[in-house]
Amino acid sequence: MDILLFFFLGASIASFLSLIVDRFPEKSIIFPASHCDSCGKQLAVRDLIPIFSQLINHSRCRFCHTKIPFWYGLLELYFGVIVVLYYCALLSLDQVFILFFSTTLSLYDLKRQEFPLLVWLLPSIFLLFVTPINALAIILLAFGIMAELIDLKIGSGDFFYLASLSLLLDLQTILWIIELGSLSGIIYYFFQTNKRIPFVPFLFLGYLILFIFNHT
Repeated sequence: MDILLFFFLGASIASFLSLIVDRFPEKSIIFPASHCDSCGKQLAVRDLIPIFSQLINHSRCRFCHTKIPFWYGLLELYFGVIVVLYYCALLSLDQVFILFFSTTLSLYDLKRQEFPLLVWLLPSIFLLFVTPINALAIILLAFGIMAELIDLKIGSGDFFYLASLSLLLDLQTILWIIELGSLSGIIYYFFQTNKRIPFVPFLFLGYLILFIFNHT
């Protein structure tokens, strides 16, 4: 029973974070209440139950039958599993934070081709209250500010993201993340037509590769 509750906690967090990705910054994440983007009908409680509402409604709006993007359900399943793994002591709280934080920023970057500064800032400020700042974080933060002012050929958000990770990870891990993320980004660059690369998802991919390698 506890596992089920923790699973739905994670899935509910995913539902909220997907709302941020969809609405921020153009719309309020509080008002109006959850509704179908196609027909505008306000969703009932039964339409908001993570995963099950999509299964029952066959991933379509109950009112206008417009197809709901499949990634909503996948994200809810993914976050639900993460929280269950934490409950089973298979993931640390730091790892859960990185996975939630990185997934949200990556989805935003993929969808909008921009870095959500406020979405990054709030969790990062929280980190500063629970984790001591270090020289690496300061250096990466400084590079991020420089990238806002002058063209460094890499987005400021990439530095800001790495600065946050450096509060929880050591220098060697950060260097591996950069190397693996850069390699995967280069491979992606050669196999797609749009040459604008959202780099945060590839940095996150670098973290995931390293995480899986260290746990196998």
